[in-house]
Amino acid sequence: MPSREFVETLTELRHRTLHPTEHNRGQLPERLSHALRTLAVPSHPDGAWLGTAPPDLGWLRDFEAVPEHMSDPDLVLRGVTAGLGAQLRAHAPGNLFNIFPVPLFDAVTAATLAQLYTPNALWDLLAGGTLEIERQLVRQLADLAGWPRDDAGGTFSFGGKAGLMYAVRIGLNRCLPESGRRGLAGGAAPVVVTTEHNHDSVEPVCALLGLGSEACVRVPAPGRDRATTAERVLTTVADLVARGTPVACVVLSGGSIMDHTIDPVGLVAAGLSSLSGSLPYRPYLHFDTAHGWPWLFFRDYDFPGNPLEIDPVTLAALREVSDLVAEAAWADSMTADFHKAGFCPYPSSAFLARNAAELHTLHEDPHTAEWRPWGGNLVLHHTIEHSRGAAGILAAFAALHSVGRTGFRVHLAHVTAMNNVFRAHLPEFGYELVNPTSPGMASVFWPVAPGGPATFAELGRAEPLLVDDANRYTQALYQRLAGLDPQHEVAAPIVLGFLPAFTHGAHGHPLSALRLLPNSPHHDEVTVAAIADRMATAKAEFDRSVTSRTGPLAGLRLRHVPE
Repeated sequence: MPSREFVETLTELRHRTLHPTEHNRGQLPERLSHALRTLAVPSHPDGAWLGTAPPDLGWLRDFEAVPEHMSDPDLVLRGVTAGLGAQLRAHAPGNLFNIFPVPLFDAVTAATLAQLYTPNALWDLLAGGTLEIERQLVRQLADLAGWPRDDAGGTFSFGGKAGLMYAVRIGLNRCLPESGRRGLAGGAAPVVVTTEHNHDSVEPVCALLGLGSEACVRVPAPGRDRATTAERVLTTVADLVARGTPVACVVLSGGSIMDHTIDPVGLVAAGLSSLSGSLPYRPYLHFDTAHGWPWLFFRDYDFPGNPLEIDPVTLAALREVSDLVAEAAWADSMTADFHKAGFCPYPSSAFLARNAAELHTLHEDPHTAEWRPWGGNLVLHHTIEHSRGAAGILAAFAALHSVGRTGFRVHLAHVTAMNNVFRAHLPEFGYELVNPTSPGMASVFWPVAPGGPATFAELGRAEPLLVDDANRYTQALYQRLAGLDPQHEVAAPIVLGFLPAFTHGAHGHPLSALRLLPNSPHHDEVTVAAIADRMATAKAEFDRSVTSRTGPLAGLRLRHVPE
């Protein structure tokens, strides 16, 4: 007969899970409400951190050992909420660090329900209707891209890196049809061609897929903030092909976060088609639109009529980006991260293939794309996951249908306009704008250090010693604004992105800068002006305390912050 402890533990397990009658559904919102009450309360609405940074992690010592018996649930939740101390608040106007998801309540609710009922989106028998929802989302996104909606395929996964893995794997199947079964041993090693400014995850993807990071061939761009020309990409591909090197995939940028650099997909696609006459395959073309896909909502916007009455400067920037992203119509695949500007929590990302049949060759010989009655669809032939949650699918459905085309347009127009307001204010206060041609939502500023070069161009020509001084100044100002300077308390921290190697100077030295990205719908012109004023005050106070090479910067150790 079970012991008393056994019975009591089993009873408590039953109490802490959903009952078969589901009469205790209300316990979940109660637990969530309890957790929210224990979170730190913001001391200022603009403040970037939840609580203060850096966090006090001493409480973790109490949880170092796995407990022998069940713990007080309130105590455990206090640990959970303590773990969110010093979390950046994506919705806070002072968080200008990077592109962050600002999720809708309904998207969070959708994801939470998926976590409670745990559909496994590998098999529709185990996933309710979520696979049909996914198929519908793929059709809708294919429409946005300008593809035939009924020919397209897609799968939700963990992010843009997953999208790259899918694209390269499908491209390998195209250029080396037996590689899924026999591997890559023997013959010339395949490569992946991408552009200089494209995301730095292409090399890790090549490594993960067994090609090696050196299989990534980057095509130089004519300038740091300029797209690579189609001619350069095609020349690189043609040279590789002439040497007998298989080209698994050509990956083009669909909108970098910093400069919104977008490569010319249409011209490259046409050139690859011409080149394929001398090959048994056409190199696979992936458009990396993880960040840039929402601008597709402007493909059918009436720019001349401008029904949303968007200001002319913002409208021109939106049209410029939209026209370039619309070239997704010529790509073989693309990615849509809903956890960037798509109002969803992490992770919610869709990989989309123009031809569903190619997606179904992911692991082996072509697999039938026939969709069977409910219960008969196991999608392991075109996913890289087996334990495949549905939270990202349901969150994306909630976001797409809650916000609609107009909601996405308004959001993009708003954050672009707020970025322009920062651009108008900050140069007055010693922050030089160093990416003025970017039509996106991010700006890069260089704070002019006292006693050093007066412009970023001069910094680029300066001797390494002066560059180091300027980089220390930039890093120290970033820390002070963010509330990370232990000698200086900040009431409402402003967290920018610190770029330790934004570009390189004439002597090869990295030049640091600050990225600013207003991603929250809660920015407005008054709030932005107030944040700019606080940045000006912080810089002016800091400048007064700095004497070149002898002040508080002399001992500051330059550090690399992953970007």
